[in-house]
Amino acid sequence: MYWLIWKSRTKQLPETRVSALKITIVTVCFNAQSTIHQTLESVAMQCWPDIEHIVIDGASEDGTIEIIKQYSGDNLRLVSEPDSGIYDAMNKGLRLATGDYVAFLNADDLYARSDAIRLVAERATETSADCIMGNVQFFDEDPENASGRFYSVNGFARWWIKLGIMPPHPALFVRRSLLQKVGGFDQSYKIAADFDLVARIILDLNATWTTIDETITFFRIGGVSTEGGLIRSELSKEFARSLTALSVPWATARVLLRYPIKASQFISPFLIKLKSATLGKVLTLK
Repeated sequence: MYWLIWKSRTKQLPETRVSALKITIVTVCFNAQSTIHQTLESVAMQCWPDIEHIVIDGASEDGTIEIIKQYSGDNLRLVSEPDSGIYDAMNKGLRLATGDYVAFLNADDLYARSDAIRLVAERATETSADCIMGNVQFFDEDPENASGRFYSVNGFARWWIKLGIMPPHPALFVRRSLLQKVGGFDQSYKIAADFDLVARIILDLNATWTTIDETITFFRIGGVSTEGGLIRSELSKEFARSLTALSVPWATARVLLRYPIKASQFISPFLIKLKSATLGKVLTLK
């Protein structure tokens, strides 16, 4: 195991409203040399002046560590050691975080614009919301030519959670105090601990939120929770388990209702907003 702590170098920042808000970004990785450079670069290019980037590496054996060292001047803290899985690694990052808000950006995803964190920090300052949510564009190889699934935050409401739908987590920023209050990720979940965490924060703690109708994050297709039918079945079981623990009735049946909204992510943002608003009025799940 080794730890590296690097101080930021001076960067030429565009004019921006100075704020006391500090944003922590946690990236977990293992043998990610083919993609992590894009992730790191997208953070390094952010124009917000107070960013903490914590990278939790699972003792990679390829060139991942060497690539991370190339970004040694951008408020980056690296921990490299074996872990017991992605949620264990995320919890390590959360324990190290010192920012007002925390986001999790995996090693094959990247921020879609250099002012993404500025948009989040300024919206948080304006609204004092517990959660800041933006849109996510899925991509395969080239994020600049991404098409297909678009994960919009338009119309997000509490009843989404009760159907097993969480806000776009790669573009979700949450108050660190709330993440710590719920104890971080429950590692008894294999693939849905992120959903469970958000469900506990919004349904149990009644967290407030605000949205940014901009694409904040590019999400690379191929993660654990974007796989095929067997994974979807396991996700449904874990979603239902989480909701049942939060006293949401008929959880097993409810989570099956999420598929119409999921399907709408493959069509235009306008139709996403229309369908979400319509379903909200019809279902009125409180």
